[in-house]
Amino acid sequence: MNRTANWIATTGGPHLLIADEQLPHWRGIEQWRDHRDPTDQSDYARACRITTWLGLIPSTGGSAVVLSGEAGDVAWYADGQDDRGFFVQWLGVDDEQLIEPALHAPQLRQSLESTDAERLEFETGASGAMWLIDASDRGEDLRGGHQALVLRPGGYLAKANYYRSTGLAIIVREICWIMPLSSRVS
Repeated sequence: MNRTANWIATTGGPHLLIADEQLPHWRGIEQWRDHRDPTDQSDYARACRITTWLGLIPSTGGSAVVLSGEAGDVAWYADGQDDRGFFVQWLGVDDEQLIEPALHAPQLRQSLESTDAERLEFETGASGAMWLIDASDRGEDLRGGHQALVLRPGGYLAKANYYRSTGLAIIVREICWIMPLSSRVS
């Protein structure tokens, strides 16, 4: 099947969403030993210890969002504006054309609003530019697939849940702008 979206793969670990201002400071697998060892404080080990679909870890000058919990490529589906969209994780998809209509289905909305959906708030950097990368990559030397996103600077609410319909099994992470940047972000 031909894929039309920009699907970002990893080497087996989680995906990472990180502000452009923080990207050069992300060290990935540099000095990584074993993510099961709590004394390993490498960036990659800290990201791998997140086992949920959404997690926040400290990164130089702010925080990075970890997209973990399942193996599968991730693509960004913008919602036509610079302040909302969906990260879709490919688990089982018969036809990529099923994804876009699913993102607007009432069943998906109910799933994301349910009490079992994960929720997380995060902020962009001052530029609003964010990168979707393999958490094992160094920010200064992106080896694998990656994608730059330009978002409205500010605070975002992320919601995540598993979604299944005929021919489609995906993890959906919706992000939506909720407020201007706090004064602590420069």
